[in-house]
Amino acid sequence: MPLPAPLLRFWYERDATDDARRTPWGVVFADPRFPLIYDANRAGVLEEVSDLTLEEVRKELLPALEWARSPHEHIEFWAAQNAPALEQIRAEGAEENHDVVMVFEGDVSRPETDEVEVHEIVHLDEDFLQWYRASRDDFGETPEYTPAVVDQLFRRDLEAFVPRGMRFFVASIEGARAGLAALQSLMSVGYISSVVTMPEFRRRGVGSALVRRVIDESLTAGN
Repeated sequence: MPLPAPLLRFWYERDATDDARRTPWGVVFADPRFPLIYDANRAGVLEEVSDLTLEEVRKELLPALEWARSPHEHIEFWAAQNAPALEQIRAEGAEENHDVVMVFEGDVSRPETDEVEVHEIVHLDEDFLQWYRASRDDFGETPEYTPAVVDQLFRRDLEAFVPRGMRFFVASIEGARAGLAALQSLMSVGYISSVVTMPEFRRRGVGSALVRRVIDESLTAGN
């Protein structure tokens, strides 16, 4: 199904740089600052083009990847899922993963637990940044999360997203940092990212408390 209009506007805007290229079927993003991050260098098929072919997508994507020196090919099909392009790339044996759009319908005013306190980090001082960089290693040990990739993810947040309004929220238990979540507000859409709970504080309501606070802040911002 096509993306709802607010989410469509968001995905066009989230990674937009001067080098982003709009196409009849969507957009191509490429950023030579972060060549190892797959979603910073990708094609997004965002429009319903029933006869779209893989050759058409690659005609726009591959020169951009070469320019950014990105070593992988990443194509997201948010639309045109019945077009030839998707079946063609599947026939090549490409790795395929699925994503989902979730709508929150709970009560953000109800705290999950009194044990967890959540506050916004207004000043990104060196102490916080060092802790945040270390938290990036807690998303799981997978082949794609090499130290070089994690470094680029960290720099991308600071160099690309913070200047465009990314906000950080930290959960604490008895004064110790227990978890973190980030909020990006663009095009009247709030996007929650980088939700992580430190291993020693898991299963104590940290993630729930963070998500509720970030959703409340996002709604307050008018998203």
